[in-house]
Amino acid sequence: MFVNNIIDKNGRKLEYLRISVTDKCNFRCGYCMPQEIFNHNYTFLSKKNLLSYEEIIRFSKILKNIGLKKIRLTGGEPLLRKNIERLIYSLKEKNQINNIALTTNGSLLDNKMAKNLKSNGLDSITISLDSLNDFTLNKINTLKNSKLKILNAIDIAIKLFGFVKVNMVVMKGINDLEIISMIDSLNDPRIQLRFIEFMDVGETNNWNIDSVITTNDIKEIITQKYTIEKMINSKNSTSKKYKILETNQEIAFISSISDPFCGSCNRGRLSADGKFFTCLFSNHGYNFLDLLRNTDDDNKILSDFIKIWSNRTDKYSESRSEMDNHKKRNKIEMSYIGG
Repeated sequence: MFVNNIIDKNGRKLEYLRISVTDKCNFRCGYCMPQEIFNHNYTFLSKKNLLSYEEIIRFSKILKNIGLKKIRLTGGEPLLRKNIERLIYSLKEKNQINNIALTTNGSLLDNKMAKNLKSNGLDSITISLDSLNDFTLNKINTLKNSKLKILNAIDIAIKLFGFVKVNMVVMKGINDLEIISMIDSLNDPRIQLRFIEFMDVGETNNWNIDSVITTNDIKEIITQKYTIEKMINSKNSTSKKYKILETNQEIAFISSISDPFCGSCNRGRLSADGKFFTCLFSNHGYNFLDLLRNTDDDNKILSDFIKIWSNRTDKYSESRSEMDNHKKRNKIEMSYIGG
């Protein structure tokens, strides 16, 4: 049953679903899963509370009835979830999802796994790399000797997929002096290096506005050495693409803090335990795990989802500056909601 023209209160359709397949990760990046919180005392989701692959497949198939076109698999670290290629295959072949992507820290991506992912229908891959300095990278992700693994993963992704996006979260006083060296080291037209503003997701990453290097700040640093030219960007893209004229490199900026993109946001997020979030900065999720397990009626699930999406009003990033002294608002952790 295809249902047309399902829009939220701001005229936005759901076309893109980000699915967290696990809340676990082998990194402990301070902006996402700080080690002092996510340590041996932290309780992660139990297996019985995780969405099964069959439940993820069913939910996404239901959402295809209102126009779902793209799925991105995230985490935690999605490659920690066993047999993830089975999920990718079913989403592509059974559900006919046009575009399936995956975001990973790269540490587990070897040639065999990458081939398996691609042969089962994965269309693209994004890899996180916040520094090329061993000391700085270890300070950020707490995993020693991870740089070579990540760089190897980038090479593998280029060879198999022809193009790879590399995410760098830029943080003042931590890796902001490495912007030019990242550009120079990743000088390849098959790589899009994406500079991401440090975001206030969750309650544990010690975010404050003074630690944010804005997109304009980053551009100023880049243009001291290079000339950049804006490229054509799709309407719903969260990133703004630029070409470095001297090298023909593609870079991009994700500016959730300084230049929010709420007005065109066509994304929803599904947590590993089956809660649907209408915004990355949501403080409340809608429980679809119980519904998926307690009813065989897909139309009931679709009807409940349409009510949720039709009443969606989220514009957190645009409202951030209007809040009284950044008024306290509880938010879900990035590792749980899937970034």
